[in-house]
Amino acid sequence: MAAFARRESIEYSTFAGWVLKAARQRPTPKPPRFAEVQVGPLLAAASPGLLEVRFPDGITVRGSNATELAALVRALRS
Repeated sequence: MAAFARRESIEYSTFAGWVLKAARQRPTPKPPRFAEVQVGPLLAAASPGLLEVRFPDGITVRGSNATELAALVRALRS
């Protein structure tokens, strides 16, 4: 930090204060929430490779491509 402050002609104490203020304002990350995952025998037998995500509010999303399904879930949660 000191080298940056010198290079940019900023008082070190001023720059350090800005950094601390920004760190305090940054939201703390929430720990990930996990849920038990079960594959029912009928679903597994009838649709091999089909993935399903059920949200607590009842929304169900199905797909066979894990990457695209994850992107859709992220979009729905944002």
